[in-house]
Amino acid sequence: MLFILYGNVALGDSNFHQMITTSLGMVNVSVTENASSLSSASSSTSTTTTDSNVSTPSSASASVISLDLVYEFSHFNQKSYFIRATAPMLSSDGSGFFAGSIGMNFYFSSLASLYSFNDNGSTLSINPTMRFYWGTNAGVGFLVYNTTTAKKSDLIFDLELHGGGIMNFKKEWGLRGEAGLSRGTGVSTSTIAMKIFIGLSYYLEK
Repeated sequence: MLFILYGNVALGDSNFHQMITTSLGMVNVSVTENASSLSSASSSTSTTTTDSNVSTPSSASASVISLDLVYEFSHFNQKSYFIRATAPMLSSDGSGFFAGSIGMNFYFSSLASLYSFNDNGSTLSINPTMRFYWGTNAGVGFLVYNTTTAKKSDLIFDLELHGGGIMNFKKEWGLRGEAGLSRGTGVSTSTIAMKIFIGLSYYLEK
C-alpha cells in the first residue's frame, strides 16, 4: 500500500497540503546605473549646461531587513509552485526593496509537502521531517536606493535562483531557511541581490 502511495500516479493534487511561510531576513542589493538611460535623461533636461554628475553612472547598495511571504501549493511529489511577496521592514538609510514573483521549487526528498490520504473515514498522513530544495522565481520589483547626490528609485524585472531547507517540529509547523541570488534589470539600473531568510512554515488544512 505504501508503495502505491509513493507512486507518481497515485499522488494527486488534492492530497497535498498547501503551505504558507512567513520569514524575516536581509536583502542586500548592489546597484549599477545604466549609462545610456542617464545620458538620455541629461540631454532631455538641459541643452545649454553640462553636469558630469548627471551623465556619469554611479554604483550604490541597499541593505534592508525584509519580510518575506510565500504561498506554496504542491502538484507533484517533488515539485511545487508558489507565489511570493517581499517588503522592507527596516533600513538605516531609507532604502527599500519591494518584490512580487511566481516560481517553482524542486525537492530532493520523496515528498514536497504533508500528504494526507482519506479512505472510508480513516486518514493516513505522511509528513517528511527534513526537506531540502532548490528553486527559481521571476517577478517585478521596486527599488529605492541612495547615491552620493540623491535618493532614487527604479522598477526592475527580477530573476532569482535559491536553495533552502525545512525542518518540521510539529505536524503543521516547520522551521525554514533559504538563501538566494537574483539578477535584476530595470529602466535605469542593473542589480544583483543576495537574500537570506529564516521563518516559520505552516500547512493549511485541505
